[in-house]
Amino acid sequence: MNVKPMSKISFARKRGAPYRLPDSERKRLKNTTDAEKEANALADPDNAPLSGSRLNRMTLAREVRLIREKTGLSQPQFAARFHIGLARLRDYEQARSEPDFPVRVFLRLILQDPKRAKLLIEAVQRQKISPDMA
Repeated sequence: MNVKPMSKISFARKRGAPYRLPDSERKRLKNTTDAEKEANALADPDNAPLSGSRLNRMTLAREVRLIREKTGLSQPQFAARFHIGLARLRDYEQARSEPDFPVRVFLRLILQDPKRAKLLIEAVQRQKISPDMA
């Protein structure tokens, strides 16, 4: 099996330009069996298979980034508006950590109704903690 690691492959196309494979490479890939594809993927040291937890974290990271992007805010703006620590937001988006359940619920609220999420934040900020709650 002749597999080049990703670190040995150079990419010379301009950003956004369509990727064009030579006909010979296209034909070779079309004739590759699923077993060969899987063996090639497993043999690539730069592209190790993901564990289930890592794949889940990456899926959550993509979801967090997409939610933020739908608001049209940068990471610092989003973090400030919705009172999420900037470093924590970056960790979520880069799959270094995953948001716990209440944060995921809040992010979904932001996705579905950002104005309502902002009103909820303002209501919590106005609320004073009474001695019986402490």
